[in-house]
Amino acid sequence: MANVPKEDYEKIANIYNESGDKATLEYIGENYRIKAPKGVLMRIKKFPGFSYDAEKKKIIIPKTSEREIFMGIDEICNKKASNEISTRKAVSVNEIGDITLELLYKDLMQEKLMELSKYIKLNRYSNTVIIDKTALSMDGYLITIN
Repeated sequence: MANVPKEDYEKIANIYNESGDKATLEYIGENYRIKAPKGVLMRIKKFPGFSYDAEKKKIIIPKTSEREIFMGIDEICNKKASNEISTRKAVSVNEIGDITLELLYKDLMQEKLMELSKYIKLNRYSNTVIIDKTALSMDGYLITIN
């Protein structure tokens, strides 16, 4: 059993609105070889975006279709569109690169401060600096005081 593609729902709804129920059922039966075309028509009436107006006996077709919201294959493959996308990517990569470099600097500074905190303690209340000379010399640092 063949399925009706969702892209054809709008076309079938237009046929229903212009020619009526019988013509639509015949169209679905002939073109898609479906034995129960009423089920397809019911599915279209309940499909998101479509609605059925019982008073006018018309299927209300959504004004914005997926084609307007999403890019099609032609737009994606078009060189102009792809150039714009690649330019946007280059800008965002540069911005990400700057942010990444800044984060790298911060990480390196934090590592150095953590290493220094092993050897040097600052006491703000008593305004003293405590330096562990033995630990510094054991880890290979040279100590010079100016």
